[in-house]
Amino acid sequence: MLRTLSSRLVGTVQRTNAAIAAPALRLFSTTFSASEAAPTSSSISATPTSPLSIGSASDSSLVSLLRNQLRYYAVAEIKNRPYLITKNDIIVLDRLNDVKLGDVIELNQIKELGSKDYAIKGKPYISPEYYSIKATVIEQPKGKIVETIKKKRRKHFQRRYHIKPLHTLLRVCELEVKA
Repeated sequence: MLRTLSSRLVGTVQRTNAAIAAPALRLFSTTFSASEAAPTSSSISATPTSPLSIGSASDSSLVSLLRNQLRYYAVAEIKNRPYLITKNDIIVLDRLNDVKLGDVIELNQIKELGSKDYAIKGKPYISPEYYSIKATVIEQPKGKIVETIKKKRRKHFQRRYHIKPLHTLLRVCELEVKA
């Protein structure tokens, strides 16, 4: 008699055997430290949702067009993952080990900065002289239980692993476009 467990567990159990490696680069800078990452080169181009001819405008006039808008959004890259953020948003991400509760960090890898009418896209990132984005660490909770099953066919080997992934919650406290 052949008994299979996999037919009963399809859709209810996440099967993973991949190891998660921490990135070697630091992807944000704390505001209380003296060292900051060097800004990368960027190419600024405003892309309005309604067609406008802005080919002859300089960088400062493009930023002033964006600055005149009411609300802004940004696409920030934290730990190699993009997050669409606005002011007072809460970002749930994997655990940041080198921050504590209440720390204010400055997000410096921004791919896109925009509003309802205009957007500035960087290649690959926008220079930090055009914006100021700060976030506060508000919590570092554990997530829900994730169950992983490892099984070998016909060997009567079966293991269940339960983990609670660690998270960090950030609240975006400042998102400003500098003129």
